[in-house]
Amino acid sequence: MQQKAKQFFATYGKLGIGVYFSISLVNYGIVYFALKQGVDMKQVGSKLGFDTAQGKWEQIETYGTPTAAYIIYKLMAPIKWPLVIGTTALICKKGRK
Repeated sequence: MQQKAKQFFATYGKLGIGVYFSISLVNYGIVYFALKQGVDMKQVGSKLGFDTAQGKWEQIETYGTPTAAYIIYKLMAPIKWPLVIGTTALICKKGRK
């Protein structure tokens, strides 16, 4: 994954970095505000395909909202990267026209 990230940033440069940070900020913000509103992130994680049966999800909720949001945000990296790559490629393609 790290090699693909390096290749991505080498290919798209500043545009890739901007899209990555923009999507990351939005992603973290959505998770943070969902936790603040009381959304059951264990159920959401289960629907996204994460293993929620080990009891770690209940422990995450004890860390406080910012930390819990960051942990869940990091767990969502496999979902975020395709979105970042696809969005960046689309923006780059539209910019060339």
